[in-house]
Amino acid sequence: MTTPAAPNPAALIELATAFWGSATLVAAVRLRLPTLLADGPATAADVATRAGTDPIATDALLAAMSNVGLCSKGEGERFTNSALAEAFLVEGRPGFLGPALLYNGDVFSLWANLDSVVRSGKVAESPNQYLGADDTRTRNFVYGMHHRALGVGRAVAAVVDFTGKTKLADVGGGPGTYSALLTQKTPGLHAEVLDLPGVVAIAREIVASMGAAPSVTCTAYDYTRDALPGRYDAFLISGVLHREQPEGVRRIFSQVAQAAEPGAVLWLSDVMLDDDRAGPLFGAMFQLNMRVLSHDGRCHSVAEQRAWLDEVGFDVTEVHRLPAPINYTLVRAQRRA
Repeated sequence: MTTPAAPNPAALIELATAFWGSATLVAAVRLRLPTLLADGPATAADVATRAGTDPIATDALLAAMSNVGLCSKGEGERFTNSALAEAFLVEGRPGFLGPALLYNGDVFSLWANLDSVVRSGKVAESPNQYLGADDTRTRNFVYGMHHRALGVGRAVAAVVDFTGKTKLADVGGGPGTYSALLTQKTPGLHAEVLDLPGVVAIAREIVASMGAAPSVTCTAYDYTRDALPGRYDAFLISGVLHREQPEGVRRIFSQVAQAAEPGAVLWLSDVMLDDDRAGPLFGAMFQLNMRVLSHDGRCHSVAEQRAWLDEVGFDVTEVHRLPAPINYTLVRAQRRA
């Protein structure tokens, strides 16, 4: 009888070192290296001079960047941005994702303590750090969500339909990007972005920069304690429910129902799990990320949310699953008359 060959541990080594690539990307953005390389090919010494960094360490970082697809090394020992870096990592370009990536860099240290989070069920650091308590981290978070929403939001806005509606409550609306896109798409629609004071202060800047201020207002609101401040015939809850356990989601749905006109339309937009809650991969990992960041972080399935909406008088009428890299599921529900 032959002895089965031992499994190859290469996959474990790749998992254990996967953060090397992430750290390389975040360091490159923090040091603005793709922006500096956008001026043209440069040696490591040239880049170090422009960035004010150590030349030997800069050469090592550029070599790592070239191996994860952020740049390439060519004639004369000069480095050049990859097409990916040119499109998304150069400051001032329409597709710039820098703030969104810096937000991910902010949570590196928290993931290092994942075992402690799972053991205790408690986060290592209060989420208030990026929801108003720390100005820099809050700005990174809100602008990061804005830059991500510019890409995701266009795909979401292409599906979400508020035709004929006039007053939208964007619950936990963050940077206001979705409200700006949806009011620009929908004649006669006015949106109210409802979020924490430190967040809406930055959202007002973003809404104004998008030219949407006449149609979008930003109101300080805490869904854990405040009632919605008006009556609405349209609701959007995007990227909010993954911060809550089921009782929190049901509380939000109840608040929406109390403020909803008959026939009001509600769209949910979020990372959602399959109905068996075992996948998909992105949803499972994103749920773990939210557990690291928030005491109540959890992703929910469509089946769960359908039942909770039914409890408060909403019927689910449509479900749309957007493909990677967006990974959002959209659920449309309508208030029963």
